[in-house]
Amino acid sequence: MYQIEWLGMTRNNFKPGTPDRIRMVVLHATAGTYPGDLKWLRQGGAPGREVSVHYYINKRGHIVQLVADHDIAWHAGVSRWEVDGRTVYGCNDVSIGIELENRNDGRDPYPPEQYAAARWLTRELVQKYQIPPNQVVRHLDIAPGRKTDPAGFPWQRFVSEVFADLPGAPTMPPTEQMRQRMLDVAYRAAGSGLPASWPFATTARTLHLGMPVASLIARPPASRAASSPNDRERVLSLPDGTRYLVEVYARDALFATVGPDDTLRPDEPIQRLRDVPASPQRLALLDAIFRAADPINGFQPGWAFHQYFLDHEAELGMPISHNHRLALAPGWHVACQHFALDSLCSPVGQWQVIYRLSDIRRAAAGQMILPGLSRERARQLANLLLDDLFALRTGRRYQAEAALVRYALDEDLGAPLGPPETDVVDGIPIALMPFALDVVACRLPAPDWPLDRPLPPGNPFGRLTALLSSHRQGVSGVIRLSRMHNPRSLPVMQATPLVGSPRPDRPFIDVSLFAGDGEVRRRAIDTIVVIPTPGPASLALTQAHTAARWHYYIDHTGTVFRLRHERYVARAARGIGLPAEQLDQRALVIAVEGELDHAPPTLRKAAKALIQLLCRHFQISSNRIHVGEMTMHL
Repeated sequence: MYQIEWLGMTRNNFKPGTPDRIRMVVLHATAGTYPGDLKWLRQGGAPGREVSVHYYINKRGHIVQLVADHDIAWHAGVSRWEVDGRTVYGCNDVSIGIELENRNDGRDPYPPEQYAAARWLTRELVQKYQIPPNQVVRHLDIAPGRKTDPAGFPWQRFVSEVFADLPGAPTMPPTEQMRQRMLDVAYRAAGSGLPASWPFATTARTLHLGMPVASLIARPPASRAASSPNDRERVLSLPDGTRYLVEVYARDALFATVGPDDTLRPDEPIQRLRDVPASPQRLALLDAIFRAADPINGFQPGWAFHQYFLDHEAELGMPISHNHRLALAPGWHVACQHFALDSLCSPVGQWQVIYRLSDIRRAAAGQMILPGLSRERARQLANLLLDDLFALRTGRRYQAEAALVRYALDEDLGAPLGPPETDVVDGIPIALMPFALDVVACRLPAPDWPLDRPLPPGNPFGRLTALLSSHRQGVSGVIRLSRMHNPRSLPVMQATPLVGSPRPDRPFIDVSLFAGDGEVRRRAIDTIVVIPTPGPASLALTQAHTAARWHYYIDHTGTVFRLRHERYVARAARGIGLPAEQLDQRALVIAVEGELDHAPPTLRKAAKALIQLLCRHFQISSNRIHVGEMTMHL
């Protein structure tokens, strides 16, 4: 049993209503963090962006009520849904809104405490107001294209658990349950969600474009209502004022023009990036697509990697990572960028030499010769690139003999797009993992089976029907989304783990190579300054790169970005109020995403490790570390 704290609104940004109006529940994500997002909601937004919501649940699972159930809150905006057999335009009048504290970037997790509280509250509302399953929805369902929240929320599992054992619970055959779970995993890995009857998804499947890899994000104009200051949408504005909705898949990007309210019209044609000729429109689309993966650099027509991409777009697929530097050996560094279907790397300073990961793997196997790479060096480089790719996309180590990893490589499924997940479908425990061209699932011997623990020997890769119908202990199998209706027999699985072990730390991404030269400092480094940024990370990184403001940036997942070489001055150290003379000449500047006093544990851990490393390297004393509220934690 949960307690609901009544706070109410400080401004009456809602309308009076009656209990009989309630026919829907809509889940949102705030695109912010507590307590800032709650304060924003309670005060009703801002002039010109008036908002309100009935309930708010923070990451600790604390439930707050701001508007009475029977009153009409302003949370849905421009929206449409079928309610009790009729089409409702503007769902505020018939719905209750629940906001979840979350950055809505597809990476910020929904902790178990928050998930359980949301499930309990939704279940209570469903029973109290007799709401059917098809009228418990996400914001992205009722405003497809315009909204993406709650991005990354395990929706199919949530709905099935809300209605478990209730009259009118959704009934779905095991095959359809599995299909929905796999699609849910794929879209959440892209930081999005799959709206009902989403035309982009239908088009992508028809054209065999693979899985979604990104949803383009831009801040909305200040005049449009939003649920928080950080609310973000997948709408791209071109210089001529045209506005597009863009979704990036493994093999291509799809886009369509939208109206003034940023909604997708039913008859609007969906276009492919590949069909757009060279033009300012294509350049703008390319920059947005690359910036979704690399907010620091975007698309650079003069860069060797990006020129290579233009000539080999179909073979590489869409970008899925920053352009960053890796160290293969002392004095031997490579620049690297991962794409959905392959990866590129180049020895630093030798930009005319570009290697593809697929070719490097063949060279390591003795199947081809690459100039400048011995077979052993090719093997080392392939492992370095794969380990980096798996670290960035899954948070796990690359383990070549792991069953799902080996299967994906052998079947050319492309890059991993997200970490493996476990679920229970029709009473059967499964593991699922999204790759660029498909989602792979495997039955587990037990629900709590560790994914890096070897499965019992002799488990066959089986058909979907066998996977879901067999309840014998120890029988496992692997299926693919694209082959769900026509699966084929696959080799017998050996006694290997499904995936590599989790990495103890988040990746370190060095993008200082692309920052260019700056003002060389004239004094020795003896100070570290840590400053908060409002976020989101993608916007902060873009601005920081152009303004040369920081040396390092740490996002809420704990990923550390090295933005500038330490020999150069970072401008953010100027005028921050510390009583040190010429602080910019003496300080290293670390920016962190969000408010310092509410930083998540992943960020705090990464900040502590980075500061300790810099203190040892530059011999900085502890009294020269200025980190505000984080001092006590470091």
